[in-house]
Amino acid sequence: MSKTKTKRARRELKRDGARKIAAHQRKIAKATAAPSNAAKPPAKKQKVTSQPAPVQASQKAPVPYGKYDHILLVGEGDFSFTRSLALEHGCANVTATSYDSEADVREKYPEFESIHDELVGLSPPVPLHHSIDATKLSSYKQLRCTREDDDEGVDGWDIIGFMFPHTGGLSTDVNRQVRSNQALLVDFFKSCLETSTPKQRLNILASQAHKNHPSPLRPRSQFLRMGGRIVVTLFEGDPYTLWNIRDLARHAGLKVVESWKFDWSQYAGYKHVRTLGTLENGGVWKGEDRNARTYVFEKIPLIADSDEEKELEKQNGGRREKPKHKNGGMRRRDDSDSEGGD
Repeated sequence: MSKTKTKRARRELKRDGARKIAAHQRKIAKATAAPSNAAKPPAKKQKVTSQPAPVQASQKAPVPYGKYDHILLVGEGDFSFTRSLALEHGCANVTATSYDSEADVREKYPEFESIHDELVGLSPPVPLHHSIDATKLSSYKQLRCTREDDDEGVDGWDIIGFMFPHTGGLSTDVNRQVRSNQALLVDFFKSCLETSTPKQRLNILASQAHKNHPSPLRPRSQFLRMGGRIVVTLFEGDPYTLWNIRDLARHAGLKVVESWKFDWSQYAGYKHVRTLGTLENGGVWKGEDRNARTYVFEKIPLIADSDEEKELEKQNGGRREKPKHKNGGMRRRDDSDSEGGD
């Protein structure tokens, strides 16, 4: 067994142990609560009615995060989703970030302290970064994906996940809220693709056009690898449907792959928290009571527009690259996405 595989196996054994300990503690807590339930009078015998057929395994919503995928999570609140992936799903290569500073996270989310201790106590610990702007991801050097020796030749994250992105209560005007959240998503997509500026787009387009020829514009590495996926989960219904997330992703240059109803039960220990923090006076607000949907988008090669083609032609000494698609190298970004899991 190679050194890399040995490290990975050791890491998995330690995380399996942590999951077993957590399961044992839940079992003890359940047994402790059992006597109080036993004291209750027996319920009246109910008339037997026909029950709906159980959901088949094939009908369950997929979990898009693999054990060995290199995963970057952005916009985390109390990091309970990070914990669920690392401990419950055994994801061995998770890095998580929050927009808030660590001090703000601790103040807004009381549960974070225990979650933090669990995550940093793993071997190796889960990297947690604070004060990270999701619209500027690729500008943070500390967020560049690092891989083991067996991943030689591959660079960039496999998956970048954003659970319930929202700008917060910046305005009570619905239209203004929609526009601000659309801007958040567009800038997030562009940051993942490293296309936030025209120069960055030309950089990547030149790299695609000169794969076999060195270019001074060629990027050293990719933030999200080609074929890598962006996973976003939103609540269903208005105003979230007004964001038109599929169209935003297409226009950013992503391929819409699929979407499905988000299954809260698949992520044990995860609880949705508000962007503004816990409610005052001990109020209760449970996002888990609401329907949500997960969308999956894939990174594909960029397609130059007419102005970019002219600029590339200038950089290429007046020689025009042969278009790969009809209509002068352009193609419609109207990939249809499949709906599943409902």
